[in-house]
Amino acid sequence: MELDSLKYIWQTLEVPPTGEDNHRQILALIQKRSAGPLAKMRRNLYMEVALIIALYIPSILLYFLLFQGRLAGIGWLFFGILLLFTGYFYRKNRLLKEMQCVGCRVRSNLQRQVRTLTKYTRFYILTGTLLIPFMALCSYLIVRWKYPPAPGAALFHQLSRSPWWQNSLFLLIPLALITVGIYYANVWYVGKLYGRHIKKLQDLLREMDGD
Repeated sequence: MELDSLKYIWQTLEVPPTGEDNHRQILALIQKRSAGPLAKMRRNLYMEVALIIALYIPSILLYFLLFQGRLAGIGWLFFGILLLFTGYFYRKNRLLKEMQCVGCRVRSNLQRQVRTLTKYTRFYILTGTLLIPFMALCSYLIVRWKYPPAPGAALFHQLSRSPWWQNSLFLLIPLALITVGIYYANVWYVGKLYGRHIKKLQDLLREMDGD
């Protein structure tokens, strides 16, 4: 762990560093380009961008080109979400790049940036969770609009006339369960890619405050 290594270096110095030296070394550790937490988060961000492009572009083309174009509305939904992710990734990458600036003035600004980064991750978890029911409901409405039921059939099937698994209201139950599962999966996923590194930044900043 970088913090343990830094403590070992301090303990082996013949001349103990001053408080300002402590701050400078911790900041250099935080902003280290190859193995620091910021560099790792930027690499994870680039990996996510590549994954989003690989998943969303084929999906958009699928709905635009197939189904005689009748489900292009779903393709536009995916395109809108792709734009949302693009803006998010751009702002997050810009923030991480600014935080890697070793010559920038420093601790108070870095503390503010860490708080902003924490807000970004919370937004990512919440948005990534709510997009699931939003996309499911919008896609359902588009499909029902473009492929309406036979004349005389109600929009919401009656339990007395149709099997229980065809009832539209019943579909909300597994959707709600899936949404809850997606939330906890997002918490784990974002925590693995960013949360642990943000915690490391917070621990290092607390070390500076304790000097």
